Amino acid sequence: MKRRASSLLVVLVCSISLFASRPSVALVLSGGGARGLAHIAVIEALERYGIPIDMVVGTSMGALVGSLYASGYSPLEIRALAADPNFSTLFLANSLSSSYDIAPAFEPTHSNVFSLGFDKQGFGTSPGLLGDQMVMGMLSSVFSKLSDYLDFDDLEIPFRCVGANVVNGEKILYEKGSLITAVRSSISIPIVFTPYPQPDGSYAVDGGIVDNLPIQVAKDLGYDIVIACDVNASIQSAEALLGSLSSMVMQTMTLVTQIKAQSQYHLADLMIFPELSDILVLDFTRHQQIISKGEQACEEKANDLSELASRIALDRPLVVMEEGRKGTYLAKDDPIIAHIRVVDASLFPSPTIPQKEHFSQFIGRKLDDATKRELSNSLSLVKKHYRLSSATYQMAYIRKGKGDLVVYVQSSKKSESNISLGVSGSTGISNNTPNGTLWLSADARINARISNMMDSKFSFEILASLGQTSKVTTSVLYPFYTSPSSSLDLDFSLTYEGGGFTPLNSMVNGDRVVSLDKGFSVDLSMTYRFLDYGRLDYGGLVDVVYLHGTAWNPPFLTVPSLYASLVWDTKLSTFASTGVRGEYVVSVGLEKDPVFGMQAAWKQRFAVGGKSSLEYNVHLAMMRLPYQLLTSYVDLGGLSAFPGYSAGSLKRDIALVGGLYQHNVGTFLGFRSFVQVTAKIAMMDRYDPYQVPTSPCCPAFWLASGFDVDAGLSVGLGLQTPLGDVIVRLGASILGQVSLAIEIL
Repeated sequence: MKRRASSLLVVLVCSISLFASRPSVALVLSGGGARGLAHIAVIEALERYGIPIDMVVGTSMGALVGSLYASGYSPLEIRALAADPNFSTLFLANSLSSSYDIAPAFEPTHSNVFSLGFDKQGFGTSPGLLGDQMVMGMLSSVFSKLSDYLDFDDLEIPFRCVGANVVNGEKILYEKGSLITAVRSSISIPIVFTPYPQPDGSYAVDGGIVDNLPIQVAKDLGYDIVIACDVNASIQSAEALLGSLSSMVMQTMTLVTQIKAQSQYHLADLMIFPELSDILVLDFTRHQQIISKGEQACEEKANDLSELASRIALDRPLVVMEEGRKGTYLAKDDPIIAHIRVVDASLFPSPTIPQKEHFSQFIGRKLDDATKRELSNSLSLVKKHYRLSSATYQMAYIRKGKGDLVVYVQSSKKSESNISLGVSGSTGISNNTPNGTLWLSADARINARISNMMDSKFSFEILASLGQTSKVTTSVLYPFYTSPSSSLDLDFSLTYEGGGFTPLNSMVNGDRVVSLDKGFSVDLSMTYRFLDYGRLDYGGLVDVVYLHGTAWNPPFLTVPSLYASLVWDTKLSTFASTGVRGEYVVSVGLEKDPVFGMQAAWKQRFAVGGKSSLEYNVHLAMMRLPYQLLTSYVDLGGLSAFPGYSAGSLKRDIALVGGLYQHNVGTFLGFRSFVQVTAKIAMMDRYDPYQVPTSPCCPAFWLASGFDVDAGLSVGLGLQTPLGDVIVRLGASILGQVSLAIEIL
């Protein structure tokens, strides 16, 4: 009995001794933005040589790639994420865009090429150039099966990543808690991304500021062998660095991070340096080229990798992974949402945040791909509705397949003063362009608003636009009533306008004449906004117009009028998968005889599956405003795009119904892209406003000039670009109208 106990003791001592001599291996991955995708090739090479990885330590993009691998994603699955069409668009969101403001009825919503808020403390409502809504959505999706609090040693492979305290610059080493918080903090490139809130109330920025290649961290954790990849080691040419301000700024940041990284090279057993000098930090569209550069770097280190594998094999078995294998993470069950919580994680808390009841439809559902897509759409709408900088989610307290869905909302510092620039327009060819085949219609505008002038409640706004006419509008606004859910504002505006006011001077009229018309308007109105979805405008307007040329007798028009309009808009943008926009406007005035106009429209879009949506729409109009003016007509073509009709297809009376099918097809030319198929049918008047001389038409009753019925079908490719939404559209109708158009919305 004693002999057996002694034998067991000897075996145990030998086992402990053998385990203690087993060399542990850490993989250290540097930051570097898009260049960090080269780390995928390094992981693949280590698996191919059978080199075991006992710990992953990363910074910034190295933290993102490393956390995916440590969580159980295979290299092939990480490649698939990098190749996903939506991945390259994660870093295009503009955090400086102004709060969404619903456009008045039947006025176009201009795409803001640039928008910047300001106040007494400076410019910008956000400390970062890029918003993180899409980035956080991606992190929430890929880590949805993990709780918001865990020990990083319990992952498939133990993991650490590095961040930096934004106030004192101290290094933050993430070893437990929320993996989403850890990775999002580590990738917060200063100036580019906003700092990220921490559980203790502090804020963190990119770990590259303090340690872009944390080899020393791996050594301090006790790992015997360190393999490190530095994707920032390549030296860029002077021509590339001096070619632009942005290149020089990013290179300056790289030089700062490289000082500490290079001082740690000697601590690593193997260093890998992909040649990525021609890759920009945010150039995620070149993912395949970046990974190929990583593969080349590993091939150059083939002898070193082989020798290191042989050295490790002396003390522990190598583990060669099957190429193209599936990871363990995706095989896990999707958690079921048992409860909902909403947490405001803002440095500047919002007066209103969504309540948990807003997401009650998700309770009891599995957080699978379909639910995540629906939740992502819901959060995007919530972000715009409540004017938040981000609205994201994490799972918490996952037990026995169930957990809490925690919605985290953040709001930036509110600044009602802002400067913005918007553009829209269309160009194309058609067999029904007025007096020609080619048209071009464009509009650009710049808007500046100064709120709380001289510490009063009054605000001043100036709007300048250039297009069909040149216009300058100055406004003084006073808030009569403001609450978290509604507001009532008084607006007094003066407008001077010059250019082409009539169909004869339209930009799309091939026989247009010199545009020397002039006008002046005085407008006193009230605007009631409610629930951030609704807008009611009503007021009085006096237009004084001089029409240049001999076609008009008399050339002067003075038109006093009263108007009212109502809009209900749940943020139905060009390529939104869900949403509603309803609008109604009526105007009554006097120009020798009574004049009036009425329009009503409704469109609603529904998500169908993960990438498709369907829309139906209706539009009714009856316009009896002064026949000489372009503003007295409805443009059936243009940006409303009845299939086959060019911009400038002016009608007085319309009854229209239509439908749209939209499908997300990934990326094209580096931009998120969609295919749209539109079908419409309309009954419309036959009056031709381009006849010379133009004469009055249409008594008060509808379609007095006779009518046509037409139906059309169009196919379009849409792109989401930093300059706005772009659509290339080909359409035709049964009456023989054909057009090919390019539109910026």
